Amino acid sequence: MGTLYEDQLSRHIGNESERVEAVDVVGPQMIRHWVEIMQDRNPAYSDPEWAARSRHGAIVAPGAMMQVWSMAPVWPPKEIPDLPIAPIDEILEAQGYTEVVATGQSQSIETLAKVGDTVSFVVRLAEVSETDKSTRLGMAYFVTFEYRFTNQDDVLLGTLSFTYMRYKPEPAAA
Repeated sequence: MGTLYEDQLSRHIGNESERVEAVDVVGPQMIRHWVEIMQDRNPAYSDPEWAARSRHGAIVAPGAMMQVWSMAPVWPPKEIPDLPIAPIDEILEAQGYTEVVATGQSQSIETLAKVGDTVSFVVRLAEVSETDKSTRLGMAYFVTFEYRFTNQDDVLLGTLSFTYMRYKPEPAAA
């Protein structure tokens, strides 16, 4: 019998979800809300006349919005199909790693989504630490998954890598 990694976790690495279409098409209202909150005054995101003359030829969404297209609405609820991280979470939770903390995220933007684009994504489980690590919060495994975002023409918009740790909480001091 091997380790938890060898026996249960490693076989899931590389698994990919089916292609998931975003709930909403890229729209000027969502872009406007984003740039207002971020206070981003780039006219490519908000000025149709300026954007028409730009290299994009139309209003585009900020690349940093990429993750927005992967979020399911809270109301009315819509389920996102099972992603390849679900089995890892189930295995680790059953072993007592019940708490989760995000530890890192990075993006690579290839091209910007335009108003009217339909964004889709695929999620791949990229990595799981081979052993649990001692952290300030308790023993933890680190899990990394990657999104690949494309538009309706299968043009790569970008990728996003996200790492979180699933840990066993330390008992509270008396």
